Amino acid sequence: MTEIMDQTNERIAYYELSGLQKSALKGVHSALKRHIGRALERFYAKVGSVPALAHFFRDGAHMDRAANAQRDHWLLAFRDGPDAAYFARAAHIGQVHARIGLEPKWYLGGYSVIMEHMIRQMICPGLYRWHPGRRRLAAQLVALNKIALLDMDLALSGYFANTEEKVRELVQGQIGAAARALAQADLTARISGLPPQYAALEKDFNAAAISLDEALGAVSKGIGAMSSGAHEIRAASDDLAMRTEQQAARLEETSAALSDVTAHVDETSRTTGGARDSLTKVHGMAAEGSVIVDQAVSAMDRIEENSAEARTIISVIDQIAFQTNLLALNAGVEAARAGESGKGFAVVASEVRALAMRSAEAAAEIKALLTNGSQDITTGVDLVRKTGQSFSEVLEAISNLRESVEEIATSSQQQSANLQQVQQSVREMDQMTQQNAAMAEQCTAAARSLSEQGTQIMKQAQGFTLSENISGTAPRRLAA
Repeated sequence: MTEIMDQTNERIAYYELSGLQKSALKGVHSALKRHIGRALERFYAKVGSVPALAHFFRDGAHMDRAANAQRDHWLLAFRDGPDAAYFARAAHIGQVHARIGLEPKWYLGGYSVIMEHMIRQMICPGLYRWHPGRRRLAAQLVALNKIALLDMDLALSGYFANTEEKVRELVQGQIGAAARALAQADLTARISGLPPQYAALEKDFNAAAISLDEALGAVSKGIGAMSSGAHEIRAASDDLAMRTEQQAARLEETSAALSDVTAHVDETSRTTGGARDSLTKVHGMAAEGSVIVDQAVSAMDRIEENSAEARTIISVIDQIAFQTNLLALNAGVEAARAGESGKGFAVVASEVRALAMRSAEAAAEIKALLTNGSQDITTGVDLVRKTGQSFSEVLEAISNLRESVEEIATSSQQQSANLQQVQQSVREMDQMTQQNAAMAEQCTAAARSLSEQGTQIMKQAQGFTLSENISGTAPRRLAA
């Protein structure tokens, strides 16, 4: 603010504005009120006829607003004099012209048109416009004004052109040097000392360079981490591939072993099934043998009963023979007593006695045979019964054995089914392991490629010069 005030005071002093009489300002103000409108009409009519100027205005209304603003500015300038408000308005007008790109030559040329109209109206008002002296004076002042403004235009244009050239050289030199440094991979390059109007460019360029410096610094660290990680991934992938191959080999061996075990279990199942069928046949035969033994026991029991009956009959025969023998003996005694008449009866009695004795002997022999046979039959019955018991025990053992074999067969079948499922699972695991091995190979190849690319990027990045830190200081090269 102080600098602006100093510049304002400097201009007032240099232009000797403090010596202006208020009456002079008032007179001009009065003339402006009467004639500025027409002067501005001529000026903006000329503006509309020049394409280089007409494009600054959207339409007639826009042009009218600009004319009114300029009229107010001039009227206030001569009413209040060159005060602070005037300088502020003038500075604002200049900024607007700079922003829209209105060159000073058009601005000064426009003033020439307005000044010509105002000079002629002020020197030759009313009937004075026919006065030769005043007309000459007006023409002279118009000429003076036009030449002065043209001279100002040319001088300012030359000044600005020279200034712009110097500024351009300065800017191009600074930016060119910084760009060359960047092109040579020096990211510490910065620009400084540009004119104020290029402050934004300087700030943006340096910000871009800093951002690039930071980004490449981060990339440097990231590349290092990526390279390290890629090496680790590669090592892990190689190890995984090796372990997967080993696992695949073990699974293949396991699958082969399971196939052998399954075959043996199937063979055992078939053998057990055959044994079960054989035991079923043996069980049937043992059952038939048990029935036959039971029938034999029954037959032996009947034989024993018949033998007992036979012994009873023999005992009766033996008793009859004994009675017959006694009767024959008595008959012989009586025949002897009878004498001759009893001789024939004695012979018969003797024959009867002899027959009775032979019958008794035969009965005794038969009884002895039956007694011995009865003992043999009793022994046979006992043996047959024991045989029946043994058959029962054998039949029970065969039944138990058949149940055990049945359980073994069922268990073997279940075990065979389970082993087949396990074998199928092992096959699937083997397939998945093979797939994992292939994927591990792919991961290894990808990790190897990533590691190689990281190494290449690191080599390329090593050519850049980076700042140690953004605030700081000595530049550095990217570490390998």
